[in-house]
Amino acid sequence: MSAYNYNEISQFLQNIKNSDFNRSELLAIKNGFEVVFDEDAYNGRYFIKDGKKWIHNIEALKRQLRVNSDSELSEYDYDVVAYYETH
Repeated sequence: MSAYNYNEISQFLQNIKNSDFNRSELLAIKNGFEVVFDEDAYNGRYFIKDGKKWIHNIEALKRQLRVNSDSELSEYDYDVVAYYETH
């Protein structure tokens, strides 16, 4: 069993409830992805789990990165498997 800081977790959950996270971002959190605040990221944040980035919209991401396949997205460390399992 791992230890955790109850106050820290409670505050984080409260922030999620009162946040401006969209549906996809809440889905990422629900599936164990952690928010990383980054001013260069879309909406100033991205979500990561086990070194893989959450995908909000796979077709839009492919256009933005100018790639054609899911495997190419995987090479950029995007979690293609999680996308298809959760969307």
